[in-house]
Amino acid sequence: MKKMSLSIFAVLLMASMVFSQTWQYDSIFSAQKNPHSVLVAPDGKIWVGNYSRKDTVITGTDTLITNPLRIFNEDGTEFAKIRTITVDGVTDTIVNSCRGMSLDNNGNVLFTNWNVLYRINYQTLEGMNKFDPDDNGSMTEAGATSDGYVYLAHVGGNHPAYILDEDLALFGYVDDTLAGLQRSLLVTDDGNDVYYGKIYTKAEGVWHYQSTDGGGAESESFALIDTFGTVFDDTGAVANNMWAQCLDWDANGLMWVGTYWDVAEADFNGWYALDPTQDFAVVDTIGHNADMVKGDGNADGDPSMDAGDFWSPRGIAFSADGHTAYTADFDGGMIKKWTNADPKKPGDSIIPLSDLIVTAINEAGTPKVVVNFDLKQNYPNPFNPSTTIPFELNATKHVTLKVYDINGRLVSTLIDGKLAPKHYEYKFDGSNLSSGTYIYQLNVDGQLVNKQMVLIK
Repeated sequence: MKKMSLSIFAVLLMASMVFSQTWQYDSIFSAQKNPHSVLVAPDGKIWVGNYSRKDTVITGTDTLITNPLRIFNEDGTEFAKIRTITVDGVTDTIVNSCRGMSLDNNGNVLFTNWNVLYRINYQTLEGMNKFDPDDNGSMTEAGATSDGYVYLAHVGGNHPAYILDEDLALFGYVDDTLAGLQRSLLVTDDGNDVYYGKIYTKAEGVWHYQSTDGGGAESESFALIDTFGTVFDDTGAVANNMWAQCLDWDANGLMWVGTYWDVAEADFNGWYALDPTQDFAVVDTIGHNADMVKGDGNADGDPSMDAGDFWSPRGIAFSADGHTAYTADFDGGMIKKWTNADPKKPGDSIIPLSDLIVTAINEAGTPKVVVNFDLKQNYPNPFNPSTTIPFELNATKHVTLKVYDINGRLVSTLIDGKLAPKHYEYKFDGSNLSSGTYIYQLNVDGQLVNKQMVLIK
């Protein structure tokens, strides 16, 4: 298991960068009750699934209560509602909660309706296939490979993680008793790598399973090889945490993680783009948290929310060109639309961890980090053999002050404990170290700042 997958190396080297969001809020696309998923079909239609919304339809003497899938045109007007799905002559009424939607390799819709998975033709809106396992546990959003295999798991732990063939028949398993809780998963085109968004476990974030024989869906064995989105410190304790409520790919191949605000241990709030080519470091975000005040998801939208606010991410989808995003806010009760003329791509600049933990909103409605401290440059610098590291603390906080070498290895822990607000100066002795660049890092209740110093002998 990797210890620091939001890469301390990236944080240390990129900490002086200035971060600004590239996505711009456009509009409320649709007010919904508990939206649990959103996707963009190949024809540009936007599909929305709700967790608990119910519609009552009266036709003659019959009353039909459903929780339909809603399909919208790009201008926000409603195109259709799907209330029933017929597969092999059997018609099911959509009553249960939407657990997720995704696209298969042909652009058709994979719709998880509690504990049943349907494939729906995105053009005709007709049912094509159905997977109904002998298991009553609710299931996750599905993922699909380029050759038509479909991956699926259960929300609760100790249930199978399935591999289905192109007809949604059971083909095999990633794990016959997948541990932990998850609402969504992603799979690579070749089926060799599967990612589960973990919630309410001891190590949340994203768990990465990989085919051990390189066979993708035809592999006989998958193994957990990594976790990321959860950052561990040098003792193995969780330092910063993503509760990965939803996972989605964008048009450029970035992995977007929607992480929930309503957990005291979570340090990340919102949608974050992780770059698979850079050890899944964060390269972009969308929106900002609504001052940690929960919305009323039972309503169709909450008018108290500001333009770029959200409460609880539960899905994101992108237009084919990648310039438009749609976000599902479960407790906010709405789908919001965002635009970006130049969206980030794999290999773009990493965002420093210290710029990502957003804990307040400034008067202009943009995210900021609440700064309760000021880490100053060491003096003298360069130094031989000792130097002084000064910092200001403006509130009583738990503080760690650590020194790393340029390769990210811990050299010394100077402070690890609660400090009162005042000016501090700590001596660092490099007598036993070789010449080179070192990084000192101040961590104040999860907020990190790093600076470099040079030892010359």
